Amino acid sequence: MALLTFPGAERVLAAHGPTLPQPDQLCGPFSARMALHAVLPEGQVPTIGALAAAAGTAIWPYDVAGLRPAGAPLDRTGWEDLPRAPSVETSGTDAAGLLAGLEATAGDRITVVPVSGAELTTYQLRTLLQAIGQAPHPIGVVANVRTGPIAPPGVRWDVGHFVVLCSVDPDLDEVTVADTYAELGAAGTSPGCRRVPSAALTEALATPPARGLLLLVRTTDRLATEVMVAGAGLSTGIWST
Repeated sequence: MALLTFPGAERVLAAHGPTLPQPDQLCGPFSARMALHAVLPEGQVPTIGALAAAAGTAIWPYDVAGLRPAGAPLDRTGWEDLPRAPSVETSGTDAAGLLAGLEATAGDRITVVPVSGAELTTYQLRTLLQAIGQAPHPIGVVANVRTGPIAPPGVRWDVGHFVVLCSVDPDLDEVTVADTYAELGAAGTSPGCRRVPSAALTEALATPPARGLLLLVRTTDRLATEVMVAGAGLSTGIWST
């Protein structure tokens, strides 16, 4: 079976590369904004700042180099408009906040279908992503992961993080990740992109505390997307981190 590019991913990638890197501590709003290009025209996609404010993103106002991969520059863009976090552990954006921010800024034009990674199996993930690749409607896919299992070879970086998924290769059993830093991309791919094994992505989603996927769809495609999730043996529901 040939590479299955998710419907709308071409628009996501066209917006993604020129926008890299993410502002520090804003991986959630950054990834969500990129994924929205799958389902909204460019002129209707909210800014990273608007998404961050609506999602309740909070900033730890000091440079913590370990929050980004080695070699990635510090970028404080947008920090001045966001509240301060009481600790580095509480900085950034959680999944529930990001879902609320998406729905607040995109209104009734889109719906977010959350899929929890708790007890996720590689078979279920593979089934869902292949179904997304064959879907008749566009779907933006945001993944909330632990970076360790999917870090590029030689990169030691293990934090909670948001990325966008763009395609799946059933033959190689790999998934294309559009990351938020160009330094994490692989040669021969779009900026910031690399392929990771499905099993590694499953681990990144299921590592406690389990994370998951946010599927961004047009409101009219919500039911069809929920049926797709159920067909993979998964249920919809948000997680807390």
